[in-house]
Amino acid sequence: MDWGAFETAWHDTGCRCLAGLAASHPDECLYAAAFHLFYSDGDKILPPALAANAEAAVHQDFGYSTRFVAPEWRWDVLDAAADVMRPWYDRLTKEFLADTSVGAERDEAFSALEAAHDGAMARVCKAMTATAQRGGIHDSLPANFVVVILEGQRGDEEADLIRASVDPQVLAIVPELAEYLREFEEH
Repeated sequence: MDWGAFETAWHDTGCRCLAGLAASHPDECLYAAAFHLFYSDGDKILPPALAANAEAAVHQDFGYSTRFVAPEWRWDVLDAAADVMRPWYDRLTKEFLADTSVGAERDEAFSALEAAHDGAMARVCKAMTATAQRGGIHDSLPANFVVVILEGQRGDEEADLIRASVDPQVLAIVPELAEYLREFEEH
């Protein structure tokens, strides 16, 4: 797999989707985008969902903020991004798993695929955040706009995924995300 081309495809697709969303909702203040709903079942891997949220859509549920809970966001799944990336995921599945049999060899190949994918998606988040901060996605996005992996289904791994997908300098200018990360790590 050409991971560089894969990351470029996700970056460009994600940026286009977010630009279109910002342009079609000029009255909304988008503050973040996230990749979530990572799916793999040992036989295939599917594109994660790209989500986005606006300040006006943040609310409190039972005392907890939905600010960094992607399934609760106004645009929790931007289908256009996953649709464009689906052929890449078909190729990923075939390349990593085609030559493996069942059992330990297949499990090892799938673990390698998941680790490589997590690393690639973390780099995509960092690249998209940098593009947004340079004004390269849409001029309405704030200077502290962030793209992050928010994969709550992976339990204790979520903190590591957040740290991998957001540069420490960016965490410093997105105090709400830094606080969410601290609270998550304390529980």
